[in-house]
Amino acid sequence: MRSDQEKPDKTKILLVDDHTLFAEGTADLLSAETALEVVGIAHDGRECLAFLKSETPDVIMLDIALPDCLGIGLIDRIKARQPSVKIIMLTGLNPGDYLREALRKGVHGFLTKECNKRELIEAIFSVKHGQDYFSKGVVPFLRPACSGYGEQARTSAAQSDGVAKLLSDREEEVMDLMARGLSDREISSALGITIRTVKYHTGNIRSKLGVKSRSKAIAVWSNGGNRAYEGMDIQP
Repeated sequence: MRSDQEKPDKTKILLVDDHTLFAEGTADLLSAETALEVVGIAHDGRECLAFLKSETPDVIMLDIALPDCLGIGLIDRIKARQPSVKIIMLTGLNPGDYLREALRKGVHGFLTKECNKRELIEAIFSVKHGQDYFSKGVVPFLRPACSGYGEQARTSAAQSDGVAKLLSDREEEVMDLMARGLSDREISSALGITIRTVKYHTGNIRSKLGVKSRSKAIAVWSNGGNRAYEGMDIQP
């Protein structure tokens, strides 16, 4: 029998949302997962900051609109108190108006409130391990939100007759699926390769495009002259 000290640490989550039914329902869903622990629910920005004085959550799920402030405006204050915490923005609104600013402030994920339980849990584990996560409903807004990022990579791509020239055939396949909003697990299944291999390819893609995150890679790819996406919105 394993002792408590041998049990892996749970991922601690703080929910910041003023809609009690949504917040409590989400807490119940997450608490059913043995690897997750909801350590608190804050209903506004003041409660969130007060909570951070005594607790250190791994992930904060932050609503866009709170009674006393915008969630976007709270990010810098959260980071000032706990720089290593991962933040996932929650929105029931069109995220286009907020996505660029959220990315600039260092948000690690963006979920619409229409997401399902699987996507919610996948987002938490992704950001906990240093990956960006954007729900499929957010993907069509990434290209305009990320315009201006990766300029150096786009310049290099133009000089070499398009971003696609930078990538191998397999990397192009992976990039196509990333741009459609598929997760690493879904890409693995679609291409018949292991998740580890997918991560290897996505790492190479980010390196070649000169970016550090999945979202910015999608933006560069979408703006780099790839035939499959030229002149059209990315669809999930």
